[in-house]
Amino acid sequence: MATTVEPTTREQSKAAPAAKPWYRDRTRLTIGGAIAIVVIALVAWLVVSSQRRKEEFAARSLNQARTAAEQGNLPLASSELQKLIDQYKGTDAAMEAVITLNQVRMVNGQSELAVVGLRDFLTANPKPQYRAPAYGLLGAALENASRYADAAEAYTNASKAADLQYLKARYLIDAGRSYAAGGKRTEAAAAYREIVQKYAKSTSFTEAQVRLAELTDGKM
Repeated sequence: MATTVEPTTREQSKAAPAAKPWYRDRTRLTIGGAIAIVVIALVAWLVVSSQRRKEEFAARSLNQARTAAEQGNLPLASSELQKLIDQYKGTDAAMEAVITLNQVRMVNGQSELAVVGLRDFLTANPKPQYRAPAYGLLGAALENASRYADAAEAYTNASKAADLQYLKARYLIDAGRSYAAGGKRTEAAAAYREIVQKYAKSTSFTEAQVRLAELTDGKM
């Protein structure tokens, strides 16, 4: 009767090659890569969707606060605007709420509080589209507080930040007025002269000419 000879360990290893490590298996790598792409896409969608909902809720809250302000309920408007700013920080509506809140403060005679709020807002480096109105409102708050030199500087920054010609000129008119109110006639004349030289097509051009003539005794 024939006997069966068991293969040696070396023969077994030759007969059955070892499995490839998983990181060398192309099929597994392909499947893993596809899964990773799907997961990344899903996470990105969730983030975008969450941000969109956040923006929608913030915009709705902003409209409600503005409605309260228009109806004369300034305490409620202030409360809702502050709540919006705290809860939806980083949204466009929250940035608009900062400006609206400080407008409400100025209506309430709280110009100094508005100055603090607007400066904090600008220090946080808001989106470019909010810098010009924030600087412009800061200038108005400082002007209300009779801080004319600081107001003129804020208006000048608003002019630099504005992206429309007529706004640049309008803020320079405000800067010139504040400089003049603070006794800085040379700086006021420079602001008006910039309008005459750069923004001849703006609605502020004629006013700038008149103010400049007044400051220079007609010498322009």
